[in-house]
Amino acid sequence: MKSVYDATDLPLEDEHYYDYIVIGGGTAGCPLAATLSEKYSVLVLERGGAPNSHPNVLHFGGFFANLMQEEDHEGDDTPAQRFTSEDGVENVRGRVLGGTSMINAGFYSRADEEFFSEMGIKWDMDSVEKAYEWVEDTIVSQLRLPLWQSAVKEALLEAGVGPDNEFNLNHKLGTKFAGSTFDQAGRRHGAVELLNRADFERLRVAVRATVERIIFSAEASSNFVS
Repeated sequence: MKSVYDATDLPLEDEHYYDYIVIGGGTAGCPLAATLSEKYSVLVLERGGAPNSHPNVLHFGGFFANLMQEEDHEGDDTPAQRFTSEDGVENVRGRVLGGTSMINAGFYSRADEEFFSEMGIKWDMDSVEKAYEWVEDTIVSQLRLPLWQSAVKEALLEAGVGPDNEFNLNHKLGTKFAGSTFDQAGRRHGAVELLNRADFERLRVAVRATVERIIFSAEASSNFVS
């Protein structure tokens, strides 16, 4: 992607003014930046590196290797960052362009409809549907279930976990199989690929970038990166 730079190599000519600066190039930052770039100039700042610098994130065979990889002494050169949640649970999150979508198991399903109805926000559900389709057309695949997953599915149905919803991207009670961000060949298609939907004339991405301060100014007409 020609718009991706190492932070130390980011050009700092007159174009270093942006309408929007997105901090974090993960599962939220990538689609947000791509969408904003349709009308505005956008800079994405991502702490991790580009996916091709971590080959294990690109295919299913590297899934466990990512989670088992030891962090270096500074803890900043692995795509999976270990952390402990506020309630004491050890976990990992993505530290790579594309975020945790580049290290997870690739399961894709839409949100429960109650999520939208109980948030207290009036959602434009037509726009939500279009957003889902935009993501699904880009990175989601329907896979053939391997033998062991088919066996698990049949066992759930036999145990009374029904109905059988077959393949379904919607959140459903019962048993189903959903989409995957791995394709049939085992290649991962994470959120980073949503940046391919961006207008590259208006988008720049800086990897290995850190943010020390966020300055809010009512007088500023645009954001500034120094």
